[in-house]
Amino acid sequence: MRGMYLNCDDGKLPASKRLADKYSQELLFPSQLGKGKVVYDKNEWSAPPIYNMADNVFIVTGWFIYKGQRNNLSQLSDDIISMGVETVNDVESGSFVLYWWDGSVSRIIVDPMGLSTHYVDHLAKELTIAPSVKALFCEGTHKQNAIMTSILSKKNHLIGNFTLFDGIERLSPGSILSEEKCQHYMTMSPEPKHEYSALGSVITELGGYWDDSEKILPLSAGLDSRFLLANTTFDNGFTYGPENSPEINITGQFSAEFSDYYSFDFCEEPLAADEKAILEEIAFGVVTPIPRLLTNYLHVKDRFQAAHVFFEGYLGDVFQRGTFITFKGVLGELFKIFPFVYKLKRFDGLTLLRRRYKELNEEEFQVLANDFLEKTKDLDFDDYQKVTYYEFLFGRGGRYAVFGSNILAAQLFTVVSPFTHKKIFNTLIHQDFSDAVSYKTMKKLWSKLDRKYTRAKVESGYSPDSSPVVIPFIQIIYRLMFHFIPSRANYGVQLNRSTTKKDQSI
Repeated sequence: MRGMYLNCDDGKLPASKRLADKYSQELLFPSQLGKGKVVYDKNEWSAPPIYNMADNVFIVTGWFIYKGQRNNLSQLSDDIISMGVETVNDVESGSFVLYWWDGSVSRIIVDPMGLSTHYVDHLAKELTIAPSVKALFCEGTHKQNAIMTSILSKKNHLIGNFTLFDGIERLSPGSILSEEKCQHYMTMSPEPKHEYSALGSVITELGGYWDDSEKILPLSAGLDSRFLLANTTFDNGFTYGPENSPEINITGQFSAEFSDYYSFDFCEEPLAADEKAILEEIAFGVVTPIPRLLTNYLHVKDRFQAAHVFFEGYLGDVFQRGTFITFKGVLGELFKIFPFVYKLKRFDGLTLLRRRYKELNEEEFQVLANDFLEKTKDLDFDDYQKVTYYEFLFGRGGRYAVFGSNILAAQLFTVVSPFTHKKIFNTLIHQDFSDAVSYKTMKKLWSKLDRKYTRAKVESGYSPDSSPVVIPFIQIIYRLMFHFIPSRANYGVQLNRSTTKKDQSI
């Protein structure tokens, strides 16, 4: 499995190691630093990702953009030595874990958004980290937590930095960890705000760090990946979904944008031989994984062998449509029809979280509430912004959505999430999210883009050109069609149907 291993190894991850041996490169730490290694993308790093300066050693896994350059490890390292570790806050975009030995102390520096997803064993005698809980777990040492076990069974993901086991935690986003302490370097003070309509240029710039032949775009029928396509270029693109579904038909309108475009049925590829074992090793103690995702990533990797940079739209719907402040149920559906309620009512953060996590009992919710209050207490945000921030870094986003993209896909590709770019994130996290749920933010983001992108409908029936007033009603009609008309199903609905039929046949 790709990532950093310190004072442990991947011997407990045999299936993941076989995958890594095929698609990745291994770098062992210098012997004087102890037992450690990184498993990294050999296409992203032409030379091993290590830098020595005097008594200092820096080793990184992942990727980053810093001061207008990609993976300039020497400059980032020199600046950390001369200006302090807070300079990592100036990383513009990336997903990485950086090891720093200063001659006497070892430190682990986590990317600002926590996309790299590693774990630490607080019960170990020395600093011990790995990209998988299973690589750290010791029977008889790490006690399973009953509350976390219940939360995982109800939500399919955990919260905060918790795992199923006391003593093992996720490395916190934007943090610096040593044996003595953990501190946070990431600051959320806003940069000068950018016009929403100008944020596409940030994606254009980010896309320019790789050749078009290296990049691949998973194009869906929604607006997140389409926004990426409208603002940067790709030679390679693909879509998965049922044959003749809206997913396939809508994305097919943009097939000419790629030199090589491919669509296929998500549920038709033979299940990869090691998928079950790999998912168990990677998801152990943290998440209930989505089946078949890894199989399809492997299929795409085999189909596009020259492409190694996977652009994905994570967080796009959160910023464009405010999806982290909405919730399910009759009341949630009603508010989707009349989204102006979010502006009139101004729900507090705990009320929104209670709605979003309604499956939790009072004891479980109190753990969530305390974690939310602790992690957002110093933020100069309103409650909608705080809930969005928490869900992105510590809730459904950072603990579930990231697993399918920045963890699973990252076993085969360098995964780039443009909506987490510092300029985009810092601009859009400060928005009024009652405007987002009312589709006003979406209108601003798309206002200057070519009409071939803005007039095409998404699978929910509307387009960026649609009036925000009528969009909620269009969505209700199309949502019903997804679930009751077989030919309208997207891959998620089809996968649920296939799983249900399989369960019923057993």
